[in-house]
Amino acid sequence: MGAVRLLRTLAPLALIATLVTACGSGSSSSAAAPPTGGSSASASGQFEVRPVFARYSPGVQFGPQVPKELVDQMSHQSCPMKPATVQGMLMECGADKTVYLMKDPITTGGVDTAEAKELQHDWFVQVTLDPSTASTLAAATPSLAGTDLAYSFQGSVLTSAIVDSSFDSGKLAIIGDFDKARATHLAHEIATS
Repeated sequence: MGAVRLLRTLAPLALIATLVTACGSGSSSSAAAPPTGGSSASASGQFEVRPVFARYSPGVQFGPQVPKELVDQMSHQSCPMKPATVQGMLMECGADKTVYLMKDPITTGGVDTAEAKELQHDWFVQVTLDPSTASTLAAATPSLAGTDLAYSFQGSVLTSAIVDSSFDSGKLAIIGDFDKARATHLAHEIATS
């Protein structure tokens, strides 16, 4: 469980550092506006990989690039919640009551296998994407270095990961507060969706 707690502590800090770096010192709220155009801002019920625009956890401060009205809206959500559309993006809760605001999905569905696995007494779910979906995600990841990607399923965020040089677009790890039974159940649901 120590590794899971460390990842949950470091992920919000890494996201803030990434957002500050990406926006630079001269940015304004208008520069952080989401893209317009075709949108898949509703939850599909399938396994999705979505770039995170912003996240809110009680006590975690955002950098100056996240517009105050978005922070206010996210901070007033109670989890669990039904997914909602905010400024063309999807808002969902995670299991740890973090509120995520996400852009359009990079991939939807395309799960080849999902298996419960154990690593040093911690359980997680390993999702293997089919070759076509893995290729789509791999093509997108070079431009997403430093981006927080959310793994969403059935209207909630399961976990998120920062894209770096070790990111494997073919095998995704869903970490959380799992025991064997919960990891096995989630793996079965993802694999059969």
